[in-house]
Amino acid sequence: MDSRIPVLLVGTGASCDLFLRSLRNTGSRYLPVGIIDDARNTQGLYFHDVQIIGTLRDPENVIERLSQWNVLPQRLLLTEPTTHFDSDGIQKLTVWASGHGVTVSRLHGLEDLGSPDLGEGQNMRTVDPDDILDRPQKAVERSLLFEVFKGRRVLVTGAGGSIGSELTRQIASFHPAEIVIIDNCEFNAYSIDMDLSQHFPDVPRRMYVASIVDADRVNSIFRQHRPELVFNAAALKHVPIVELNPCEGVLTNVVGSRNVADAAREIGALAMVQISTDKAVNTTNVMGATKRVAEFYVQAQDRITNETEERTRFFSVRFGNVLGSSGSLIPLFQRQISNGGPITITDPKMERYFMTIREAVQLTLVSAASGLKFDTSQGEIFVLDMGKPVKIVDLAERMIRLAGLTPHQDIKINFIGMRPGEKLFEELFDKSEARADCGIPGVSAARPEGVPIARLRAMILKLELAARCQNGSLVNQLLRDLVPGYGTKTSCAVEPAKVGASAAWSGAKEMTVKLPIPPHAVLRPVGAPEVLSTG
Repeated sequence: MDSRIPVLLVGTGASCDLFLRSLRNTGSRYLPVGIIDDARNTQGLYFHDVQIIGTLRDPENVIERLSQWNVLPQRLLLTEPTTHFDSDGIQKLTVWASGHGVTVSRLHGLEDLGSPDLGEGQNMRTVDPDDILDRPQKAVERSLLFEVFKGRRVLVTGAGGSIGSELTRQIASFHPAEIVIIDNCEFNAYSIDMDLSQHFPDVPRRMYVASIVDADRVNSIFRQHRPELVFNAAALKHVPIVELNPCEGVLTNVVGSRNVADAAREIGALAMVQISTDKAVNTTNVMGATKRVAEFYVQAQDRITNETEERTRFFSVRFGNVLGSSGSLIPLFQRQISNGGPITITDPKMERYFMTIREAVQLTLVSAASGLKFDTSQGEIFVLDMGKPVKIVDLAERMIRLAGLTPHQDIKINFIGMRPGEKLFEELFDKSEARADCGIPGVSAARPEGVPIARLRAMILKLELAARCQNGSLVNQLLRDLVPGYGTKTSCAVEPAKVGASAAWSGAKEMTVKLPIPPHAVLRPVGAPEVLSTG
């Protein structure tokens, strides 16, 4: 497998010439896969050994050719300043690149092209996740994705977030019949809606500002649009914040995921895909425990489908940290470097799995498409291959060097101690799970024992009632009862703020009096066996 980053060059001037010559001598990380010329009548010719695929004077033809490529380049590299190129052509090309997750970079001047650091990305104006990752991204063939998504109605929750917005953009590139976007944040919903209107104006779309915690609202949207494919990316994901707000974590990550899964089954969707996290594995924090419960529920629903031969399939896709997501450490480190430091890291031993947002989303789509097309999953969790874990301090030092500075001299690194709920390292497979090959390149399968659906429904109902009463202590106790291993290790959790006396309660009997009960719930008297309706 070629580990170099595939790049598409723009321009055939002296800078491009020197860049291509330098690749032969430096062991560069970059692999040119084509050139877009700024002159006419050169398509099909070669510049050095790289083919010219079109001209900026006819950007529509270039974009049409690129849309037919089975594997897109990861970077669009401008070899001259943008003012050198046809303004209309370069504008259309960069808009296409932005909409398809292709990073746009530009070379420095000629004086920098001979630098021996060329192969490390030092001659780029931007510090990109490709450079920080320091490993090749997984190449994804688009033909299967076109086959599964083209002409289908697709719904994405959390569509304005980091993962959700990239999911939405990539799905839009496969010409779905409709995209329904749901986000609880007005600005996020507005942003992704505007993004789609710019990059994919021909794809029908409908935007909703809504919370997945509201089952009635979720069901109404599903019944109106009847999506065939559903991606649940809505989540509270910041470990220390969820640790301080366990009730909100349960409502979004557990109750919301249940609502989306139930709505998908009710309208007969083809598949519902749950976006999960490595923090659900052998978890020590509330966020991970809530995501683990969501995994259990999706797995149990898929087993029901397999046992009853119903239509709707349910998949979970698990991966670790994505570079550049909102609230993640990459934007934080960038701000700290631009301010002159210091960079703050919790512990020198801390390490995490990383991949780019684009890579994570592509593999998520491939996992869902493969599971649906080949019908091989039996409640497994798709786990993305993220390579080897990376020490956070090594990543920080690499970012400092990519900024042209010296770690610990120009930019200091301070260690500030672990935060509530954090672990020194994350894992992709739980100790109770069997690992298997699922036949998808870059993806493995985890096979948990799972939890019976009747117990899950009963426990999720209890969690919901406790969370709506803001009883964080009971929420934590219920999570410990439901998630194997959670709460058995030394806890760094911070006790949530006490609620007022009007919201305090201490038993199931009082819950039934004070709370609005979901219509599908059947509560039991104290001491009676747990019984829930399946409706």
